[in-house]
Amino acid sequence: MAKKQQEQGYMPTVEQEVDNAAMVVVEPEPETRSPFILGNTKEIGLTELGDMLTPVFSRDNVETISHSEAISTVMDAVSTYFDGEEINAPVVRVSHEMKLRNRFGMGKLVENLRPEDSDSYYQRMMAMIEIPSISHEINGSICHLQIGIVRNYADCNLLGNSSQKQTIKMCCGFLNIQCTNMLCRSSDGVNLAIKVTNTADLYKYVIELFKKYDYKQHLDEMRRLNDTVVNVSTLAQFLGRARMAAALPTNMKSELGLPEFILPEAQLNNMIRDYYTDENFGGFGHEITAWQFYMLLTNYKNNYIDVTLERSCNAYQCAQGVASAINKDDDAWSWFIE
Repeated sequence: MAKKQQEQGYMPTVEQEVDNAAMVVVEPEPETRSPFILGNTKEIGLTELGDMLTPVFSRDNVETISHSEAISTVMDAVSTYFDGEEINAPVVRVSHEMKLRNRFGMGKLVENLRPEDSDSYYQRMMAMIEIPSISHEINGSICHLQIGIVRNYADCNLLGNSSQKQTIKMCCGFLNIQCTNMLCRSSDGVNLAIKVTNTADLYKYVIELFKKYDYKQHLDEMRRLNDTVVNVSTLAQFLGRARMAAALPTNMKSELGLPEFILPEAQLNNMIRDYYTDENFGGFGHEITAWQFYMLLTNYKNNYIDVTLERSCNAYQCAQGVASAINKDDDAWSWFIE
């Protein structure tokens, strides 16, 4: 397949249509950078994932949409919408393995089980599809367009029937390849409640998300973070107030009019640790930009799969809100730095 030619300094856009161009799917190189998520996850190949069990709805024995089917459907949508672009094969990570025994494994001790005596599936899955031919630079960091997929079988009532909706989460944003931080915003680049009963409907929702996402505005907002300085005292105040916010009673949060803040203390601890040690974004005791603040806040890779997108979006809201509060453009987040 012919790869789209690019002139020197040319950056392709999301909206661009390429005549007579074919999608180029590239197998990623062996992973040398850090994974986009760690936690309790493990990487898995698409073939191995497709060979695993698929849960069914107990009442009518109809299969759910499997993890591999969801990934395949999104890849079809990506190849259609981004026709002609260089598209990396999906990188998939899974967690929470659900193990089952068949009749040949009944009554056996665990140490006596053979591979054919049992099978399993993973309850949670997250896949990332990177499009390196759509690439932009922000303050020295190369950011590639990326598509994220999250599936959690715990969101389905497997004791019910197949008429119920199945939930899939999607994001369209950028991946900072310097640190593999996922950069997405909730306003137009994320859908946390895609509810479908079949892959045809999933395909339609994915295309709608791509059309809705304004990547130029997203890039402009992230670049403007470089114009705001976060001094050491402001950073320290934020860290203290962020910990306080987690302990505030609900009625006090309402009285103060605080915005949603769902980042865990472990993520804040990781942020301040990286502030003193990270070679790319650390401040080492000095002031930093709001872009560095955002990168430090999103550099935490130990979230569970099912909350990763929500916390990634919240980190973006936080960075934007703190920058606006510093510049006195908006006081929604000012309580965190007062």
